[in-house]
Amino acid sequence: MNIDKTASSYSNPLWKSFYIPNDNITIRFKNVINKYDNLPANFYYDKKIKESYGLPLLEPKKTDYTIKEKPLLSKLKNKEYETDKSKSDYKIVKDIQFFINNLPSFKQYKNIDDLTFLIKNHRLLILEILEYYANKGTSIKTIEGRIVALLRVLYIAFKEKSSSLYQKYSILMLDLLFQHKQDEDEQQLNKNEQERFIPFEIVIDFQKRLAEQYITNPTYKNNQDLVFISLYRYLPQRDELKQLEYTTTSKTDKDYIYIDKDDDVFLLLNKPKKKHKELYINLSKDFKELAEILKDSYNKFKRTYVLTDYNDIQKPISIQGLYKRMINLFSFTNKRVGVSILRSSYLTYQSEQKRLSVADKKKLATLMRTRKDKIDEAYIKILPKQDKQEIMKEIDIPTIKETKAEGSYKKQLLNNKSYYEKNKKEIIARVKQNQAKIPKEQIARKRLLYYLNGDESYSKRIKPETIQKYNIRYEKIGSIEKWV
Repeated sequence: MNIDKTASSYSNPLWKSFYIPNDNITIRFKNVINKYDNLPANFYYDKKIKESYGLPLLEPKKTDYTIKEKPLLSKLKNKEYETDKSKSDYKIVKDIQFFINNLPSFKQYKNIDDLTFLIKNHRLLILEILEYYANKGTSIKTIEGRIVALLRVLYIAFKEKSSSLYQKYSILMLDLLFQHKQDEDEQQLNKNEQERFIPFEIVIDFQKRLAEQYITNPTYKNNQDLVFISLYRYLPQRDELKQLEYTTTSKTDKDYIYIDKDDDVFLLLNKPKKKHKELYINLSKDFKELAEILKDSYNKFKRTYVLTDYNDIQKPISIQGLYKRMINLFSFTNKRVGVSILRSSYLTYQSEQKRLSVADKKKLATLMRTRKDKIDEAYIKILPKQDKQEIMKEIDIPTIKETKAEGSYKKQLLNNKSYYEKNKKEIIARVKQNQAKIPKEQIARKRLLYYLNGDESYSKRIKPETIQKYNIRYEKIGSIEKWV
């Protein structure tokens, strides 16, 4: 079955070397492609529409590919193909593992090192990628990313970008990228986002409910839920927050929540992410509530990892496990809420609070480790008030169900409050008495640190001998500098 040569893309002589086979792949492709409504026109196959010529179906007329080097998965894993300009083969490995673990026809290649099977079955590969994501509301950017992996294998095998097969998938990838860019430029929610988007007010309110739940019933599970959602309520990073460890000493090898000897809390993201540099934030200064939640969690449940298995405090939970946890926690919204949609929701919320200046966008881009231009292009959505109100109406944030034990705890809190009101003078006197036992030097040192870290000019007014007397020094933690 040849392609309709009236198609506009036939002005490119490249297509003369292709045809569409009349095979089972073509039949399956026709069935799956109509499940998508956001792909470039040339992905669809309709002889009545010249622009819809079934680009993914094209097969070179000459199938005797001259492979100059066998592309090996083991070499990709060992980064043996990488150059100074190409250092992303770890991503390619992940995509290939996705193919052999999830696509029916490719599971048979799990133990095969030679990746030539991807080249020989290129049409089947694209078909099963489309079948896998059909009806899942997946972004076309994800599909484009899978095609990049195939392009990498083609380049390794052919040692050039001029082969007809490489050219085909290069055009296919660029068309997807352009379509995605057009969708993002409109700043409207696409079909995938509509099924997952929630206004950030929902996140804020839900985090408050979780805080109330933990106060009422201070179990480890409730604390984990509070910590998890609080991290993304204040710092909507990608997956970095899911692998944080606690530390009481400044470190630079992994990503940490660092609690220093003055009880100040810092976020230390030491690992570069998507070419973004390390990020260091003084949470005690910039996000006080989050700092207190993290510090309280560590003090009450001493552990290495910030987020763990509910039933094993020392067992870290996988990124996939946290992905499922987030979906479960937000199940009351009837939407599959993930990190990407929370980042979009957060920035949309910020843009609704005030008109963001260039400086605001730069600050947010640094905080979220993304590019400033991506804030408008990919994250901020123009959400009509009516649509937002409809979403808010449909979502009921769960109220805290009080068990008998929880009721007893709440009663205890009320009794404590009543006791404080009745014995206020005695309690204050006792606190003052305890404070009087603290050495005056310790109190003076703490006061000096408060002034030094709160007022940049104070260090110029204080005498050097006073700094020396109280053993105060200026310490740098990544990009954060403070007196300790």
